[in-house]
This record gives sequence, C-alpha cells and structure tokens, in this order.
Amino acid sequence: MYRIAALLIATAGLILSATAPAKAQTTPSPKLEMQKTIDDIIRVAAQYPDDAQKTTRRQKLRELINPKFNFTEMSRRSLGANWNEITPAEQKDFTTVFSELLARTYLSKIETVKPGMVKIDSESVNPPKASVKTTVISKGDNFPIEYKMSFEDGRWQVYDVVIENIGLIGNYRNEFSGIIRKEKFEGLMARLRQKVA
Repeated sequence: MYRIAALLIATAGLILSATAPAKAQTTPSPKLEMQKTIDDIIRVAAQYPDDAQKTTRRQKLRELINPKFNFTEMSRRSLGANWNEITPAEQKDFTTVFSELLARTYLSKIETVKPGMVKIDSESVNPPKASVKTTVISKGDNFPIEYKMSFEDGRWQVYDVVIENIGLIGNYRNEFSGIIRKEKFEGLMARLRQKVA
C-alpha cells in the first residue's frame, strides 16, 4: 500500500533542509542549507556505524531531521478536504501518528547515506516558497528528486517531495481518501496506528 510513498520518504530523508535562523532580512539559500544537512547526516551515520549502535544512531538522526519537516502542513495536505471534516483534536492526533510513520520509514534508509550519493542540482526561490532539484545516486541508478519547501520562523522546511513526477503528499492523499471513503477517518487512524505500533 505504501510502497511508492516509502520510496519517496527513503530518498527524502537524504536531503532535508537545515534550521539555521534567518539573519537580518535575508533569506538563507535552501540549496546551501540542504548541503549542510547532508553533511550532518553523513557525520552522524559515520559516527555510529555499527548495528550495536543502531538505537543511538537513529535517535541522533531523528533529532537532526525532526525540525526539517513541516509535519502539520504535510498532514493537512495529505488529508486534503478531509482535514476540515475532522476536529482539531483529531487533526493533532493524526499529525502525531502520521509524523511517526514518516520518521520510522525513512530513518532506516538515511542511516546508510555515504559521501557522493547526493548531488544538488539547482534551486528556485520565491519566498516564502522554494524548490530544490537534486539527484540521488544509488546502486548505479540516478533518481531525480525535487524538494518543495516553505520558509517559516526563520527556517526552510520540507512540505513535499517529488520523484519522477510523483509527489509524496499527493500519493498519500489518494490512498488516504480511498481508505476514508470505505472505512471513515477512524479506519484510517486504525491502519496508521498499526503501522507505528
């Protein structure tokens, strides 16, 4: 069910935006911020390389990447019109569980990133939005990845990832809408909770 989305998340974990505060009235370059985050992820992966260090490694990586996602915006977009049909308490609950699903999925992938696996190609900035195009090199294959970001509270945060014209959030929205039609919002939450149990 989540195969395409899992691929997107796996690659998305490689290049999430960093959290440097804005200086004066200038907006930091998302391209440069991504490069910093790549370096930080590689550093953590190299610092805790062994299976015996997996728990510590994933904890450190999660601390690094948690601020890079706009989880509330990703959650809102993934539910589409259904977001306005649920209560604020349900919105908060969904965001918590959905964020956990995203984190668990990509943490197992980004911990193997190595130098040279990610190439940042270009950036397009139109504050408060930006797009950064990259290429991920894995096992001889090249994957073009586009990161869509928003600038809020002095930092760039990822709110969608597009690979080969398939958007992470759009993919989830289609799947979630189908589940909600058949099983209502409660059915979707039951499925998500089972995934993160």
